[in-house]
Amino acid sequence: MKNERGFALMVVMLVMTLLGIIVTELAMSMRLEASMVRSYKDVTLATHLAEAAVQQAMREILGPGRAPGSDPIGLDEDGTLSFYRNVGVGTSVLMKQSRLPRQRVALGAGEFSYRISDEQARLNLNTAAPPLMDRLLTAIGLDKEARDIINDSLQDWKDPNDLTRINGAESEDFYLKLPVPYRARNGALQDTAELLQIRGVTREIYRGEKDHPALADLVTVFGGNAVNMNTASAPVLKALGLLDAEVTEITQTRTKTPYTTTTPWRTPRPGMGYVSATFRIEAEGLIAGEPRARIVAIVQRRTGRQAGGAASPLGVVMLSWRVAQP
Repeated sequence: MKNERGFALMVVMLVMTLLGIIVTELAMSMRLEASMVRSYKDVTLATHLAEAAVQQAMREILGPGRAPGSDPIGLDEDGTLSFYRNVGVGTSVLMKQSRLPRQRVALGAGEFSYRISDEQARLNLNTAAPPLMDRLLTAIGLDKEARDIINDSLQDWKDPNDLTRINGAESEDFYLKLPVPYRARNGALQDTAELLQIRGVTREIYRGEKDHPALADLVTVFGGNAVNMNTASAPVLKALGLLDAEVTEITQTRTKTPYTTTTPWRTPRPGMGYVSATFRIEAEGLIAGEPRARIVAIVQRRTGRQAGGAASPLGVVMLSWRVAQP
């Protein structure tokens, strides 16, 4: 009788233990599912907030009465991009346009922030001649061997043939022999991230190190051939062939008043301008003060031509849209 009672007690204890485990697992599963639902909801909401930030940035880029290729842009002392407008007819008097709020703008249940930068402050990888690229790589601190490998490999990556330059690389002799093989594009780059696939470009060079600026911040695959002297960084200005004294003068003068001409220079530099029409928008959606979604968009403002040659209304063309890690 005692054995039966002891056995029954053990069975009850075992059943209670199993029930406890099942209940605990069920509660944990429910909490996990609820957390996943909240996370999905937050990310979705944050994505919409980031999209709203892109829209407000485009509204600021368009501006009242602003036209591409006419009104200059500039950088404030803190590096913030500002838009200017020519005042009057036949004058070079500039008026800074008021900025819309860009940081932690409240909207619905969250906030958004965005940053506008000039895509034409960067050197275009698809149109830059090898000497310009060599000077840019020199400006970020690379030695001659590294510069020659990257420069020749970049040209091999872009050209339509399979002939390898002295320090370059093509599919058959290099890329297809890698542990994870791939082919050279043999065409224009579509994204600056392609640099990481090109021989010689390491992640340290691409993303930058403590004493060396990131190559990714100095180049683009969009925009025109002219680099905007009002927004370009010192390494890009040096790539155009400017001397250190000229670079210092530009970076110190343009924060007060943007340049409206390139003629002050004794020797005009090819590929240098003072206006822009292509911009990068880096937008974030924030929930409870934390960034949960990020979008990087490249846009270009332009006017088209209607039938009869009349200009169509000013608009924005989306060149690139990328969802990035917040």
